[in-house]
Amino acid sequence: MSSMKIPECPFPNPYNHKIIWTPFTGHIDTDIIGHIILNEDKTFFKIMLFKMFCGDTGYYRGQNENFTSFKTSYQKLDSDLDRCLGLIQKQIFIDWFLRTPYFDYFANRYEFAEKADIPEGQGAKFCFDFEAIAQHYGFPTNYLDITTKKDIAEFFAYCYWDKKTGEYKPREIFTDEHKPFLFESKYNSVLNHPFNKDIKIIGFQPLYRPILQFAMGIDLGQTTVDYNEEFYKIELPCDKKRAFAVFDKFEGGKKIFPDDYASIAASMIKSRVKKERIISINSFEKYCEKYNVNRKETEILLKENGYKFSDEELKISDNVKIDMQKEIEEKLIPWIDEFVEYRPIVRGEAVRR
Repeated sequence: MSSMKIPECPFPNPYNHKIIWTPFTGHIDTDIIGHIILNEDKTFFKIMLFKMFCGDTGYYRGQNENFTSFKTSYQKLDSDLDRCLGLIQKQIFIDWFLRTPYFDYFANRYEFAEKADIPEGQGAKFCFDFEAIAQHYGFPTNYLDITTKKDIAEFFAYCYWDKKTGEYKPREIFTDEHKPFLFESKYNSVLNHPFNKDIKIIGFQPLYRPILQFAMGIDLGQTTVDYNEEFYKIELPCDKKRAFAVFDKFEGGKKIFPDDYASIAASMIKSRVKKERIISINSFEKYCEKYNVNRKETEILLKENGYKFSDEELKISDNVKIDMQKEIEEKLIPWIDEFVEYRPIVRGEAVRR
């Protein structure tokens, strides 16, 4: 009996990955993983990340407080005013991002949708996730941060954000309320289901911070799943020496919180709203429309609390735009070209787009 002839691989292999072929699945690059998206025409689109991004054996989250259940940054906001201000600040940040080369350049790359509101899976496109971008720069969303790297989760378990100094510090004093916890996804968790729409692959949004954090997210906004049951909750040793070791490993957070223009813009926006009490009228109008908020009532609420409106927006100088474009060309493009694939899977055959 003659052996079956293996078809020629239909897509390039510039990084010499291990590619196998089976009669049932077609060609498979075994060095990539990812989530499958079912398109409207019943074809399958798999957004894949190389093993470099995959990290360890599951999903992880670190917490330095003993919360009874997961809460997103938006769910932690206590009052209507706090929620209003948080969402307005987020909109101002998104509007700033839309004026940057980060958006202008990648909006015209073939991997990204031509319009930001095109659903995932249209063609071999990938959409900007503005919620994910805002989440990683400290604005409230319904995304819960998780990562594919255990040591990054341990950083957030052993280190805390000092609001007074505006920096991360290692935990030195441990109490029943303040102790390190590591959450590790269960082997049979719904987190691993390829059609789980709650899971967001954040790490290759076109900014360097989420890339360095191997960032993933769980959208808790509309989910019916209790994700507290999808993780093992592991209490780590209350060890000051270990906290400092984790802190030093990431150079006090610098390795996963790089200085970039997005973090500078985020700080300026928060300062302008919280301290100067100035709100962009353009972003305020978008906020009202997006969240179906009564504009007149909200405007009265803000003015009663000392806030005023301005048509002035956060400027981006030509020199800053040049620096952003340099970062895109020297850091972001090489990383995305090597470590991200967008490949439709049709009847078991992979076709490079």
